[in-house]
Amino acid sequence: MTRRRAGVALKLMAALAAAVGLMLAGTGCREDDVEEVLGQASAASIESAYDVDGDPLMNEWITHVGNSVVSHTRRQSIPYEFKVIETDMVNAFAAPYGHIYVTQGFLDFAETEHEVWVVMAHEVGHVVARDSIHSLKRSLLWGLLVQLIGGESRTAGDIAGIGLGLLSLRYSRVDEYEADDAGTMLAYRAGYDPHGGLTFFDRLMTDIEKRRPASWEVYFMTHPPTERRIQRQRERAELDDTNAEALVQIGRGYLLRGQPGRATDYLLKATEVAPDSATAQSLLGDAYAARGEMSLARTHYGKADGDYAERRLAALAGVEAPALPGIGATGQAAAGELLARAGEVAALVGQTRANTRAYSQKTGEQVAQMVADVKRINERLVDLADTEAHVSDAVEQLVVRGNSAVSRAVESVYVLESVNQDLEQVGGEVETLLAQCETALRAAQAGEGNPEDVPALREALTELRRATGTLDLAMAEAPTTIEQVRSAQSAAGDVTNLMELVVRRDDPNSPLTSQLRVASTHTQQVAIDALHAVTRAERQSIKARGHALVARLNLLGTAATPQMQALYDRQVAHFLLVPEAAVRAVRAAGGGYGEAAMSIAAARSLGTDPGHFLPTVANVSPVGAAMEQGAAVTSANVLLKFLAGAMAAEREG
Repeated sequence: MTRRRAGVALKLMAALAAAVGLMLAGTGCREDDVEEVLGQASAASIESAYDVDGDPLMNEWITHVGNSVVSHTRRQSIPYEFKVIETDMVNAFAAPYGHIYVTQGFLDFAETEHEVWVVMAHEVGHVVARDSIHSLKRSLLWGLLVQLIGGESRTAGDIAGIGLGLLSLRYSRVDEYEADDAGTMLAYRAGYDPHGGLTFFDRLMTDIEKRRPASWEVYFMTHPPTERRIQRQRERAELDDTNAEALVQIGRGYLLRGQPGRATDYLLKATEVAPDSATAQSLLGDAYAARGEMSLARTHYGKADGDYAERRLAALAGVEAPALPGIGATGQAAAGELLARAGEVAALVGQTRANTRAYSQKTGEQVAQMVADVKRINERLVDLADTEAHVSDAVEQLVVRGNSAVSRAVESVYVLESVNQDLEQVGGEVETLLAQCETALRAAQAGEGNPEDVPALREALTELRRATGTLDLAMAEAPTTIEQVRSAQSAAGDVTNLMELVVRRDDPNSPLTSQLRVASTHTQQVAIDALHAVTRAERQSIKARGHALVARLNLLGTAATPQMQALYDRQVAHFLLVPEAAVRAVRAAGGGYGEAAMSIAAARSLGTDPGHFLPTVANVSPVGAAMEQGAAVTSANVLLKFLAGAMAAEREG
């Protein structure tokens, strides 16, 4: 645990002790009062065990998601807090009294913002139903929390151990099903697509549950079977394809976020169900007009009654979408030169791709064995947390410390597994993106597209070249960490064995307790060393992913009509929480959508000017400049991934 986390935890404990004193001095205790104190204790424990993401952009984004969901609940009288904790473990967790956390691992797994909205709404549902209080009462942690909020002395290590245990609490299956219902309903009411929950669960069932990566073990142990969850949600009215009201609500949400192509999918279904729906017809007119499909827009406005449709028809009379301006001779020549350079980059990409495949094959078996061991450890930890045994305070304290050490060691396996997956995945993406870049350059060489396409493609090609170099650096770092991670995992297994024996005997004076104390201290240090080593490789994989995302966004932005550029500007503004005018200003300074989006994200992270990160201004990669200056590129990658998905869906429209 870092000194900063320990200090924060102990300060919060002092505040909690004072709060409990005031509460007990009163005439009585309301249930909300008890829950508030437990929530503060739980939050302090979690935040002493894990660093909280301090990126201003990610904090604002996740808080926006959470507050939007809360605004549609029946429990708005408590102060909700939404935070991201820095762990590759995949989970989301609701502590009592509105403290809601998602992990970086979960954000990395999510493919769309809709998945995040549904999962966040699920966790808000737990808070509304007070499920975490019920779960805590069934846990070994309950006695420690009661002692903690009662003012009994606890070390920072004890507090961290409680926090780590809180992340693996089990809710009842009924609680989970009802939270799923809440997730679907609240995301829908907030204007988002509840199908995101089905997509999320489907990927769990068809992909993750088959290979069960270590980082997902806690999630699967604390959530009911996915197949039943999917079936239950499909039966809800919000997901009924014959419910015109629901289809219009979802379509309107997509339209407001600059995704009229996705909006038309739902609005057309709505008009099939309810052909006379003036709202659906008007929104369809808006969607087609936003895409520059004026003939279709006029058709649907004509089918809608009312003043709005009439005004829109009048405004569109004789209006047609402008054609692409094309690329002049100078740009065509530049595109031809870039095509020649693309051949050189292709050779580098091919070699790096071969290297990533060889590396994955070489290390895969070693990592798989560690993952299998971690799964067994996690199962035993969850069972230990759920034990009904009544053990002494001294034994409880030892178990909590042991849990803290084991969780740190397990975290190093999560990170190593994540790095290996990223190396393979990004290597494949770079290969695919290079082929797309060559196709776009041929089109530009033939004069097709916009004049700004050529500089955007130049930067995309440069970013792909940088990505290959960064992947090579990551592979050079990773092998040296495997032995350290294996040592940490082995030590974690020893501590888990001792914890089970100590709980079974419940004798504070047994020699086993001394062994557990020594083993926990050793494991904690070994785990810290392993985490430091594997984080160096992770930093390179994060950088490589950033390079690939910048290239992908640049490619998506090529050959875009003015209408499509306006939509892309709105999407960038939506995900990065800036005005559309700010997006247009950064794009005007040079580069493509990739440079603009990464530069804005880095600037939001550091509170500075996006121009500091633009290649045309600083002659650097926005990803490299962002990382060198301390920007949260991990968070930027998450939001740029969501942005790329939205742009791709609109482009394919």
